[in-house]
Amino acid sequence: MTRVRAFIGLGVLALIAGWIALAPPARAQAAANADPLGQAERSVVRVVTVSLDATNSPIALETGSGFVVAPGKVVTNHHVVEGAPAAATVETFVIPDLDAGGAPQRVSVAQTWSDADLALLNAPGLGSPPIVIATVAPSKSATVHALGYPGVTDELRNLPLSQILEPQQVYVTPGSIALFSSVAPGGRPIDTIFHTAPINPGNSGGPLIDACGRVIGVNTWSAGTELADNGELSMPQGQFIATRSDVLARFLDEAQVSVKLATSTCVPAALQTLEDRLSGDEAAIALQKELIGRTQTALDNAAARQKQLALWLELTGAALAALGGTVAFVLVRLRRLTGPASARISPSPAAPPGAAGEPVA
Repeated sequence: MTRVRAFIGLGVLALIAGWIALAPPARAQAAANADPLGQAERSVVRVVTVSLDATNSPIALETGSGFVVAPGKVVTNHHVVEGAPAAATVETFVIPDLDAGGAPQRVSVAQTWSDADLALLNAPGLGSPPIVIATVAPSKSATVHALGYPGVTDELRNLPLSQILEPQQVYVTPGSIALFSSVAPGGRPIDTIFHTAPINPGNSGGPLIDACGRVIGVNTWSAGTELADNGELSMPQGQFIATRSDVLARFLDEAQVSVKLATSTCVPAALQTLEDRLSGDEAAIALQKELIGRTQTALDNAAARQKQLALWLELTGAALAALGGTVAFVLVRLRRLTGPASARISPSPAAPPGAAGEPVA
């Protein structure tokens, strides 16, 4: 949260009122980004609160971040929208991401949980898409990203208030998970994630997302500057803390807000594509192995049949040869038994005397 405690003046309130009334019509919504990070960015909003005193004069302006969890429902930190201690009333506004389309609008606080530093806002006219909430955190080796609108970035760019109140691109910082803790800063029993994705005042209430673009935490704390006993300033580095998404899911369930929950471990799109390709290659290899196996079986069967045919032909040839030899042997035996044709004609016996045809003496 970025906080300005100095007196702002009626001009600021008039500026905000005019900005809301004269906000340009919603620009055409950009086509959905193919990458999860780009899709998550479109769900993030800047949250602006104006604290007013009893005379309806602004006394403080604070900015933070938030994200859409359901149509017309925004989550942020409770400390972003609670306003200044001396405020009589607090006005809250949300500004959508530049690529999400839509205009800034006044919203109302629907529910808060101070111990977990969570707040739910009603934003019925907001067109930003809801983001998925993952109840399973990635491993420490996984890359995470913090999304939001740090005020120091606006200051470094020297943006005037009128431009800050217009849709801007989301500021994104990468990091990794350093520690899962069951204790929040201050000792409260709230599940938190210590991570290394840098956040600054103004990031409060923004999402911490995994590689699939799903919320795994709500950025809430960072280690502030401390004054040591010897008068030296201590500036801890890398202590960035988010309320875990399972705490957020419980908060939204109690608020009866239906959200998109993911209970499976994140598999990045590039890795999923590679796994799908490997699975496809494995299926193709398995099919080729099956075809090769079928072909080998067919070849083996053909070889077996050819071997059987050759054996049958060999046996048939042997049988025919044996039959031919038997036939020849029988014929020879018949010839020997019957002899030559001339030998088979017996000589006629001598004719007795007086046979016909011869004169009798």
